[in-house]
Amino acid sequence: MSGPLLFLLVALIALAGSFVQSTTGFGYAVTCMALWPLLLPFKTATVVELITATFMTVTIAVRYWKFINWRQLVWPCVVAVCTNWVGVQILQSSTETFLRRVLGAALMVLAVYFLFFSERLRIRPTRSNGMIAGAVAGLSGGMFSIGGPPIVAYYLNALEDKREYTATTQMFFIITTMALLVMHIRLGNVTREVLRFSAAAVAGLAVGTGLGLAVFRRLPLTTIKRLVYGFMLGMGLYILIFG
Repeated sequence: MSGPLLFLLVALIALAGSFVQSTTGFGYAVTCMALWPLLLPFKTATVVELITATFMTVTIAVRYWKFINWRQLVWPCVVAVCTNWVGVQILQSSTETFLRRVLGAALMVLAVYFLFFSERLRIRPTRSNGMIAGAVAGLSGGMFSIGGPPIVAYYLNALEDKREYTATTQMFFIITTMALLVMHIRLGNVTREVLRFSAAAVAGLAVGTGLGLAVFRRLPLTTIKRLVYGFMLGMGLYILIFG
C-alpha cells in the first residue's frame, strides 16, 4: 500500500472512531484497534491510539469540565493506573491474534449482558465497584489500549446526567492514557513512525470530534446507552471473527 493512501486510511479510521467517542463517551479505541492493526503493526497501532486519544479526550473534557464528578473519578483511576502496568507486560509478551480474539470475546460478553440483563441490576456507585471497574479498564487498556467498556459500563449506571457521564469518563481516559504513554516511552515504543501516523490520525479525529459533539447534544442518555452497547457488540463480533 502506498504511503499517502495508508496515511489517508489511518486518518479516516480516526475520524470514525472520534465521531463514535464524541457521541457515546467511548469507542475511539475500539474502532481504531479493530481496524488499524489491519494496516499497521499491533504495537504501533496501540501507541498511535494512545497519543491521538489524548487530543480528543482533552478537547471533550475541557468543554464539559465543570461537570466532572471528581469523587467518582479518584478510586477507579488509582486502581487503573496500577493495572495498566500489568496489561502492558502482557502486551509485550503475547501474540496479536491472541490479544485481539480475547478482546473480541470480552466485548461481546459485556455488550450482551448490558443490552439484555442490565435493567435487572443497577451498579451502585460505591468505592469497591469503581475500583473493580478501574482494575478491569486498566488491564484491558494496557493490553489493547481499550479501557473504555468496563469504565463506561460503570459510569453509565453511576451517573445520571449525560454531561457528567461524558466529562467524568473523558477525564478518566486522560489520566490513564498519560500513565500508559509514560510506560511506552520508557519501553522505547514511541518511534518516529508512530509520530507520523499520529499526525495523520489527529487530522481525522479533529473532524470526527466536532461532528460527534454536535450529535451528542441532541441525544438522550437512554439512546446513548443503546448506541454504546450495540457498538460494543458489533465490534466484538468483528474482532472475534477476523482476529
